[in-house]
Amino acid sequence: MLIPDDAISLSPRKHATVKMAARWVISCLVVILGLCRAEQLYVLHAPSYVQFLPSASPLHTVDLPKVIGLVLGFSTSKDLEWQGLGPGSLFQRPRANFLISVENLPTGATIEPVGGVKATYPVKQTGLPDLSAVHSHIASSFPDRKSLMLDLTMDGNVFEVRSLYSGLFSELPATPQQIAVHLQKDGSVLRTERLGSLNTTKEADLIFAGELQLLQDIVNTLSGQQALVSDGVPDLVSVSLTGVGRLAQEYGPTSQQVQDAITVLNSFLPKFSKAVAELYSGNVVVEAMTLSTPTGGMQRSRRSLLQQAQDKPGNLAPKINPDYPVIFNMSLWLGVLLLLAVYSVAYNLLYMEPGRDSIIYRMTSGRMKTEDDYTRFGQGAHRPVQKWD
Repeated sequence: MLIPDDAISLSPRKHATVKMAARWVISCLVVILGLCRAEQLYVLHAPSYVQFLPSASPLHTVDLPKVIGLVLGFSTSKDLEWQGLGPGSLFQRPRANFLISVENLPTGATIEPVGGVKATYPVKQTGLPDLSAVHSHIASSFPDRKSLMLDLTMDGNVFEVRSLYSGLFSELPATPQQIAVHLQKDGSVLRTERLGSLNTTKEADLIFAGELQLLQDIVNTLSGQQALVSDGVPDLVSVSLTGVGRLAQEYGPTSQQVQDAITVLNSFLPKFSKAVAELYSGNVVVEAMTLSTPTGGMQRSRRSLLQQAQDKPGNLAPKINPDYPVIFNMSLWLGVLLLLAVYSVAYNLLYMEPGRDSIIYRMTSGRMKTEDDYTRFGQGAHRPVQKWD
């Protein structure tokens, strides 16, 4: 059945309505795609012997410590289901791993570091990554030496830097007032980055700039500690940036201040990654992970990288190695099998009936008996005693 052309023609008013509906659908698709890309893992730098595959399923945030542990050369108690990490070199391992977590990023906002990244993966937020397991692996593998464990967080209005080398970073600014003074110096982030609409006289803007300044100060401090950087013990650095989330809470998630802060991040992160790579001669992995705003508000409890080591009361022994049950069972049942084997052999030797065909019977006489003796005299007959002249 043919339909006339005029039957399907639309009036100008209906045509405009269809166009508006199409635009609305396209806008919804763009928003949905933006939401899907809100949480990402960016590999800013990795040596050539560490392979990150180009395509993989979303990475659960609770599995990120396993990825970092495998990158540094440590085994995991459970297999990693994520397929984004390829087989690495058995003889070369990175000397450090730097993880930058951009927390409380407004929903739909993304970062795109200038110059591109080595790999990008979608992230499924299932909690905050707990790197204490990686810390335990490093501490147990190098019990006689200290590793550079550093955890930078914002606790209220105080910048908290936790490290096993407490005196190394003691001169870093810790309060917004100290940050404000530090930003006025030559070479600070305020001098090298274009902050746009951000005003460091306001607390939220100051905290954002202060977090970036602390990252730069950490690299400058480590650059004067080459013996510590190249001591052969893997270093683990975790940095949490909450400044963008504070700006979104202060000015709104779509404000110009938030957009300018993301632009500054896109410019600063590649520079920071390059400085870290030069510090470790390329043998370092640098990741940046974006996390969206949690449902219960901007603040959430988080586990410090060094909390397990610092909060251990009463000089208690460390946790048992997860491979202990396997080693115990192997030793136990091998010992049982050996005991049964020795008992069986001893019992059979004790109650064995040798008879006259046994080598034991033949060896008890003055001359070893042979088969000719039994043939000549018959079984059970006594051989005549040979007399000598």
